[in-house]
Amino acid sequence: MKIRQVVFFLIWTAFILYAWLVAPNGNEGYLNQLIRMNDPDPLLLAVFSLLGLFPITFIILLLNHDHSRLPAWPFAVGSFVLGAFALLPFFFLSTAEKKRSDRIPGILKKVLNSLYLHVLLLIGTTWLIIYGLLQGDFTVYAQAFSHSQFVHVMTIDLFLLTGLSVFTLHWDQQKIGIQSKSFLWGILPIIGVMIYLLQTKDQRRERIGS
Repeated sequence: MKIRQVVFFLIWTAFILYAWLVAPNGNEGYLNQLIRMNDPDPLLLAVFSLLGLFPITFIILLLNHDHSRLPAWPFAVGSFVLGAFALLPFFFLSTAEKKRSDRIPGILKKVLNSLYLHVLLLIGTTWLIIYGLLQGDFTVYAQAFSHSQFVHVMTIDLFLLTGLSVFTLHWDQQKIGIQSKSFLWGILPIIGVMIYLLQTKDQRRERIGS
């Protein structure tokens, strides 16, 4: 087993144990408030919405190279509901070695690598973050983080997904033969990934046939 697999397994296990044993036990109705759009705090809404956009980001990154024995798409799709809980197992179960041709049809690859999709995600995410930071109440968010298990785990999930973005971009660079520090764009949630994709679109087009 590779060091990468061990590290991601430990992170996944620690995240589960933390959510179960350490995170606050309260609910406080924040999830219901966000789903029903019952006047949620803008910062809470922004973070919740980012967690809905992150799976699209990982679908774009992982499905372009979905040619190992373990399919990536179930984990990427599962992240719409479970976030990093669903994604992390892929990183410690997959060997990342090419074992077969890509599973993804060419037409879907074209959609995933569409300039319009990347720009739309870039603009949408930028608007969400600005909206949340300028309109949100950090005191309300801090209180929710302290008392609500959902908000607490949701926040940590956002940081984990951001960290996974950095790793996945580095992984992507290795697969398409780019030698640079561009993977560090992943530090910016979703925005950085889209900037990376826009910067490397020519190299990616040559290597993944999109």
